[in-house]
Amino acid sequence: MIGRKLECIDAGSEYCPCFLAEANECITCSHLQGKEFCDCNWRGVCIYQEYVWAGHRKKEIRSSYPAAVIEKNNISANTIVYKLQVTKTLARELDNPGAYVFMRDKAKPVFFDVPMSVMAVDTIKGEIYVALQVQGAKTKALAGPENDIIVRGPYWNGILGQRYLKSIKDGSCLVIARGIGQAPAVKVVRYLSRGNNRVRIIVDPGKAGAVFGNEFIKDLPYEIEELDLNSKQGVKVVNRYLKNESYDLVFSGGSDKQHLYIIQEIDRLENKPFIVVTNNNEICCGEGICGSCSTRIDSGVRVKACKVQLDVRKVIERRILNG
Repeated sequence: MIGRKLECIDAGSEYCPCFLAEANECITCSHLQGKEFCDCNWRGVCIYQEYVWAGHRKKEIRSSYPAAVIEKNNISANTIVYKLQVTKTLARELDNPGAYVFMRDKAKPVFFDVPMSVMAVDTIKGEIYVALQVQGAKTKALAGPENDIIVRGPYWNGILGQRYLKSIKDGSCLVIARGIGQAPAVKVVRYLSRGNNRVRIIVDPGKAGAVFGNEFIKDLPYEIEELDLNSKQGVKVVNRYLKNESYDLVFSGGSDKQHLYIIQEIDRLENKPFIVVTNNNEICCGEGICGSCSTRIDSGVRVKACKVQLDVRKVIERRILNG
């Protein structure tokens, strides 16, 4: 029963089967979970067959690349936007909502790798834009380089609820982004616009101290309003939009507390839109191995949040209530 509910973001990609298959902990394939029968809900090429064809081994792992710093813009006291030169292949693979890469200063060891959402991509030139908010040791180290940065990717599970996001066409959508949550919101807006959706954006500079995503969506039609989402006025405006306008999808880019507030407001509505949120789990390796991103779902089972598309309502509520 549990296996049917879990969706691995990497299933069917060139990185599947992965390390988890070799450990009999595949998220999707029951054979590669150590079971004797097929009990998966995967509709693509059989993962177990791919594993056998590969000689009972995982496929190639994601590579690390030196990415040249083309531009480095300090947009506030603690937030930097990098424009990086990567391969055109990697740029194409990152041209999806929820895409992210691991980054580190070239002079630092591998345990300085830190996941960063890809805000915008130029697939023709092989360039990506990444917004960095300086907080701890890893991000402080990344704030210094003026030349090469090591980039590892592509990874795709930076957003939860992607099946809803990718199913909306000709609809009405509300995008709420605060602080560094503006970075993943940019690709969400671009993706929704491709589907001919009407998009309203509510943005709060938050701790990033600036509104910085507009430059990357200025060619798109949308309505935008800047608010303090922690103020009474900000809460009042968000509530008014949710209650008085009909949305097919709501995206929340920000903290888990912001996600939970929006989910609770949506649950009060008669016609509930789909909810899509940023994945705020602690991600360390991105491959489901280290366990830092593990979270407990409603059934009590712990799953790898760096790979699994989760039920955002239940998981976020559980994480907030458990502190």
